[in-house]
Amino acid sequence: MLETFSFALTPACFEHVIKQDVPEGELGPHFLNQDGKQIRFSHLAEDMTRDYTELWSRYGAWSPARAPVPSHITALVALRARLLFSYRAIDAVAGPEVALYWIIRLLCGMTETDIVTLAAMANHWALGRDIGYVEHIVPPERSGRSGILQCKVFHGLRLTPEIADLQAALRQADIDVFICSASLETVVRVFATAPGFGYGLPADNILGVRMSWPSGKLGAQPAADWPLTYGAGKVDAIRHRLVRERGHGPVLVCGDSGGDTAMQTAFSDTRLSVIINRLADGTEGALSQRAANEMTSSTPRFILQGRDDNTGEWRPSEETLGFGSQTPRLLGGN
Repeated sequence: MLETFSFALTPACFEHVIKQDVPEGELGPHFLNQDGKQIRFSHLAEDMTRDYTELWSRYGAWSPARAPVPSHITALVALRARLLFSYRAIDAVAGPEVALYWIIRLLCGMTETDIVTLAAMANHWALGRDIGYVEHIVPPERSGRSGILQCKVFHGLRLTPEIADLQAALRQADIDVFICSASLETVVRVFATAPGFGYGLPADNILGVRMSWPSGKLGAQPAADWPLTYGAGKVDAIRHRLVRERGHGPVLVCGDSGGDTAMQTAFSDTRLSVIINRLADGTEGALSQRAANEMTSSTPRFILQGRDDNTGEWRPSEETLGFGSQTPRLLGGN
């Protein structure tokens, strides 16, 4: 979306959704501009709306038929950096419960078909990119009230054949496979179900964030009677969708971050939890430590799966190679 200005929001709606639920005060000492000054989110929102309005007036709403906006357009460079900076700051200041809905609302105004098309395009684009960090900086001539900001983002989308093999083996053994994600359900469904990506799960088995759809277009409000599928909300969704229907919890749960810890530990029926080793800290780091302690057990409750962050591939080991490193590590902080 940020590379090609792929939005359906009018400028007024854009301004509304980027301000929704976000505190207007200063973002704190960890989020400064290049002059070392603290930033008020109201100033950041004002600058983003100015960037967005200029782009909208020149290019209008996205559609699959519209030519992409050149990624080097100055207003788009500024908007890209500010939106990425804002998402990171909102996640830190207001928490993931606010940040997750905030980023999903940028898709407001699109039909489900639009979102599916855009998600498929984005997946193919990301799979073709090199793995690594990209730094985004607001151009000096568009510094605005919030100043010159910079934000470094890691790109690394890759397919995982081992997951496809595991899912196929489980389904062959009559074990149904579900995805429970903190992203918009429609977006996740594209990667998890479309044949070209290799997973081919049933569309009904994708549990993610659900929103309202007024007049057939994505709305700004969460769907009623459905939890935010993050942390404990993932447990609620699994209970709602699986335990209520089948009378038991999942036998196997895989995860890779603190947002997955609750669902990896909540169900007495779960025999095994696989932790994709991102050298995590926090709650997932504590589970990783437990998995490391259980490596010699014949019946572990938690196990680690290492990966090479330089290639996006899994390793035949519990240890992970962090990006830029060739030294495998078992746990974060070691």
